[in-house]
Order: sequence, then structure tokens, then C-alpha cells
Amino acid sequence: MVGINCKWVTPCVFAIFISSYLCSTQHTVQAITGFRPCDALISAGFTDRVILATSEDYEDRVAGTWAANARFRPWCFVQPHNTQELSGIIKALESAGSGAGDWHIAVRSGGHHFAGTNGIANGVTIDLAAMNSSSFDPENKIASVEPGARWKDVYSNLLDIGNVTVTGGRDGNVGVGGFLVGGGNSYFSGRTGFGADNVVNFEVVLSNGTIVDANTNEHHELWKALKGGGLNFGIVTRFDIQTIPAVDLAFGSSVISFNHSDRVIDAFVEFADLSEELGADAMIVVYTHDMELNEEDVIVVVRANTEGNLNTTSFDKLNAIPNISSEWVHRSLADIANSSQIEGNIKVSGAALTFLNSPFIFRYAVNLNKQLISRFSRSLGAENFGAQMFIQPLPKYFGDIGERKGGNVLGLNRIPSNAAIWSAGIWIKNGTDADLAVIQAEVHAMAAELRFFAEKQDTAVEFVYLNYADPSQDALGSYGPENVAFMKEVAKKYDPQGWWQRRTPGGFKLSRVDD
Repeated sequence: MVGINCKWVTPCVFAIFISSYLCSTQHTVQAITGFRPCDALISAGFTDRVILATSEDYEDRVAGTWAANARFRPWCFVQPHNTQELSGIIKALESAGSGAGDWHIAVRSGGHHFAGTNGIANGVTIDLAAMNSSSFDPENKIASVEPGARWKDVYSNLLDIGNVTVTGGRDGNVGVGGFLVGGGNSYFSGRTGFGADNVVNFEVVLSNGTIVDANTNEHHELWKALKGGGLNFGIVTRFDIQTIPAVDLAFGSSVISFNHSDRVIDAFVEFADLSEELGADAMIVVYTHDMELNEEDVIVVVRANTEGNLNTTSFDKLNAIPNISSEWVHRSLADIANSSQIEGNIKVSGAALTFLNSPFIFRYAVNLNKQLISRFSRSLGAENFGAQMFIQPLPKYFGDIGERKGGNVLGLNRIPSNAAIWSAGIWIKNGTDADLAVIQAEVHAMAAELRFFAEKQDTAVEFVYLNYADPSQDALGSYGPENVAFMKEVAKKYDPQGWWQRRTPGGFKLSRVDD
């Protein structure tokens, strides 16, 4: 160590350590982050893909997560640009080991789930935003879409290059990856099943960095498990999806007074019992409190016909209800998705349940929701929060379509009759974390009371839609014991060391589901 003149022992030891480190690596001192997994990525040649807190675009990456209360600041982000890079990143992170430290990995495509699902503080966030391409194979009528793409961009691009579309998200800013491996409810679900049912091939990076294709011919069990199984088997880097000829949808919404709530519920219940022959029609009922949009609380009913039929009779009962305003026109899915982006940068808490199709449970839910809004109006001020309660049809034939397309792990065939997904969310823009804690407690108490009422009415359904589920729920377990056992066998085969279970703890994990 010529040239080092140490006055004290500790600085001398430190200098020797640094000198030894630099001699043993190919990197300059700027490569020393002090964080083992970030250093492993840099040592593996991913310097240009690593985003540290000192990087100019670090805060932009933090803001890439939709809800303000779900934004974490990891030790570093890493942004792969293609499948091969992601494979190398996984190998590098695996080689970093664990030691006695407590660091983990998050994976984010669009960032639209509860806190901790796709973000992390102590560790690395793999940000898939740069993997956002979509393409179309006209011969096989297949769209290939990367996980970091947003649905509004996918629809717009596929419309331009092939005049086709796919079964995807309704909010244009939602990411492709999480939506599809969570199942993926869509305007098209009455015709094509959930979004995942239309994926004919998944390109997947496994925990050892191996890249495989999962489809009906190879790795068939992995193909099925990924249709609803979340991040338990690998990271999907390309979804090959059956396309649909693009037509302008018949689309619109009606804004209706709360005074007509009972009639809206009756119209919804009748709609949710319609047969698969009318599967081109879709409806979502939204009870809304948002004083920035309306001075009074209103019911917004979104409706669509995915074949573009303005004369469908499925909405006749709804259309007979007096409304404040109503629209029913032809619009492209790309245009709809682009204008249907729920504002982010808010603190939000929500809950979701599934019930058999019954007016009694929905009326009870409306009353509970009104009471909740009244309490928050007194405590927070009516103008300081927003609230939405959604009711969406889940007819039994949705599950039948999935089975005809090779099956999935959602367990919808376990639901005895037509059902509906209920969800509720409360958000604040300028409130405190203490306010959010109260909101979370109140929303979950409401959900628990609603679940208890449904059980007494024999309308409760075990299924929990993963993409709406909150961290207190067992979404994977709600698929049923056979599907859980199947997914665990698949995970054991493709991730024998359980890397995804212990290294990527966010979201819903099979290791936390009881056998």
C-alpha cells in the first residue's frame, strides 16, 4: 500500500479496504453504492440501467407508482430494456446473496396496486417501464405486448398498425403486466373471458434467469398458473394475445340521482343475469362522491357494447330511469381508455368482495356506503375526500369461457350462479397519514359488515378478484384448494428454491396460503 500514510488505525484500515475493492473490480469509485444488490447490478454491467437516489430521474421513477401512499424509495431502481437484460438482472440479484441483511426486490409494470405490492424501501425495484412495446402478427392474428406498456398506448398502437384490439384494461394508465397475471376483467369479458384467458403464450424469466415460453404445447402448467397466479412463478416479459377486430364501441355513461338508487340496482341485477348471447354488453355502476365533479353525490352508470350496437336492448331498464345527463355514442377503445384514467398522486384505501347477484346485498352496501360518506363529511369535510363504490357483473359464463380457452386458476367455476364484484375506495389529496389510517379502518370495517350480512343472506362468495384485493385478503386462497395445490406444484417445479417467495415478498404469495 505505497503512498498511504496513516495517522490512525481506523482510517488506514478503511483506506486498505477501498484500495483492495478497487483493485478487485473493474469499476471506478462511483460504482460503490454501499448497497449490496445495487453493487451486484453495476458489477454485472448494468450501470446504465441502475437509477440511484442521486440520479436525476430517480424521483420520476418514484412517482411512477399511481397512489401517493404506495410510493417507496428503494436503494435503487433497475430498468431492463429487453428480456435478455432482465434475465441478467435476475442472475445478478440472485448472486448478491442474502447474508444476514433484510433486503428484497419489488417488480413494477404499471404500479396500480396497494402499497408494497410493486414497490419497496429496503432493496431494489425492477421497473419494467422501458419494456413497453406492442406489435401485431397479421398472419396469426396475435398481438405481442410487453409488461410495462399502458393499455391506452397498446390500444392506440394496435388500432394504427392492424385495426385490431385485445381484451385488456379499462383505465388507460394501468400497466399490462400486473393486470393480466391478476386475471384481468375487461369490457370484452362477456365475449372473450378475462384478459388472461386470451394469452396464448407467456415469455417468462424464471428465478435462475432462464427464459421460457409457456403455452398449450410447452410448459402448459406454467401457462395455466400464470392466468391469475400473480408474481409467484417468474416475470412475464411478453404476452402473446389473441386479437379482436377493432370496431368503435357503443359507449356512454348516465349520471343519475341517488334518489333513483333502487331502480338502478334493479336494472343492474337484471343485466347481470343476462345470458352469454348478450355478452357484448357491459355495465359498471359507480356510486360517486367527488365535489370537484359534482356538488351532490351521484350514480354514474358506464355501459358499452363491444360490437358497436347502439340499438342493444340490454340497457332498456336502465335507460327508463330519469337521468341528470347521458351519452351513448360510437367511440374507439383507444379513445375511451385515453379518457378513462383515474387521477393518481392521491392517498387511497379500498376493499373488494364478491357476492351472488342479489338486490338485497347491493342495497345494504349502498346504505353502508352512504353512512361512511356522511361520517367522513363531518370529520374531514365533504370537499376534502372522494369516494367511489363499484358494482360489476360476474356472470357464471365468464368462468365457462375461461375453461373453453384452456382453463385458468381463478376458480370462477366454483361460483354457483351469477355474481358481482363489489369494491369501494376512499381517497384524500391533502390529508395526513393519520387521516388515511382512519379511512383504512373505516373502509375495512364496512367491508367486514357487508361480508357478514352477505353470509347471513347466503350470498357471500369466496372469490376475491386479485387486482382489487387488499393486503388483508387471501386472494390466491379464494381460488379454492385444488387451484392452490396446483399453483404450489407449479411454483415448486419452476422455482424450487422459492426465490420469488422470499426475495419478492410484495403482493400475494403462495407460501402464505394455507394448504
